[in-house]
Amino acid sequence: MDDKESSQEVPLPVRVIGIIFNLRKPTSEGDPDDLYEEYDSQSTVDALASEIESFGFKTTLFEQNEELFRKLTTNRPDFVFNIAEGTGVGRGRESQIPCLLESLGIPYSGSDPVSLGISLDKYLTNLVLKHEGVPVPFVALFRDEADLDKADHLFQRDGQIYIAKPRWEGSSKGVFKDSLCRNAEELRKNVLRIFERYKQPAVAEAFLPGVEITVGVIGNGSDARAIGMMKITERKPSNDGIFLYSLEHKRDWQEKILYEGPEAIDEDVRKQAASVAIDAFRALELRDVARIDMRMDESGILRVIDINPLPGLSPYYSDLPILYSLSGGNYHDLVSKILEAAFKRYRLFHEGA
Repeated sequence: MDDKESSQEVPLPVRVIGIIFNLRKPTSEGDPDDLYEEYDSQSTVDALASEIESFGFKTTLFEQNEELFRKLTTNRPDFVFNIAEGTGVGRGRESQIPCLLESLGIPYSGSDPVSLGISLDKYLTNLVLKHEGVPVPFVALFRDEADLDKADHLFQRDGQIYIAKPRWEGSSKGVFKDSLCRNAEELRKNVLRIFERYKQPAVAEAFLPGVEITVGVIGNGSDARAIGMMKITERKPSNDGIFLYSLEHKRDWQEKILYEGPEAIDEDVRKQAASVAIDAFRALELRDVARIDMRMDESGILRVIDINPLPGLSPYYSDLPILYSLSGGNYHDLVSKILEAAFKRYRLFHEGA
């Protein structure tokens, strides 16, 4: 065994952890008001830093901006806790920071650039999961206006409903109460709104009428495991009984949304949810932590509707900390488990541990 191979087998100490993030800011005139919806508040960054420091590490904060490269090279951390969503509006934006860190040889938490790029793209995610045998809803792609002719063919069955979504957005960006489409005219209108507002393709996803469940997953490969889940419903159901977890709901979740822990979910459904979440996590080769969203179809099958490989980590309002709390955990342990998974993957350790 040569020296390079030998050194990779020696656990390395971590003393300083950098946190890389994007801060939420006001939008400019003419931009969508949800442009920075995925970005974090300063309170989230501070809460995460406080928890990491409680384990005995020192932390350094790095906002993703034009000074980031210089700061990383002059004040190099031993490890980075990555919560950055990336800048711009391209589908590769979540891969920006992992690519930079890999080029600098700095270990980091979370998934690699390839998995992040695929997971942000709803159409590619659907294709990969379907190929790997993970249940997903039917999805149609609208790349440009020439594809609008597809709309009429999607409503050949009575009662069919679709959700129009931007192809590569997260945090329910572009998903509003009126994104539900019951006919071709509504679908075309929503697709055109996505083209104009988000400057990207759209997908039409078959609406699933059953319960919505989100599952937290931590680990790597065969060690990946579900750490909790919750059911998401409306506090005041609509007259037609149709619930879409929209941007309006998320922004006013305390008033409009009811989150219920595993005890509110049938045991067989819990087992199915955990199994589907882990299968999706492994199929996309995600790392360390993710949140998997799914809904149940008419036949009782849970189908994956979204992948969150950079789940929000606000202890105050993010879904992953909430579901972990409802499942019996706490924020301190959640951060610890994410670090533990990443450190194990890189063969790192904390000198003070």
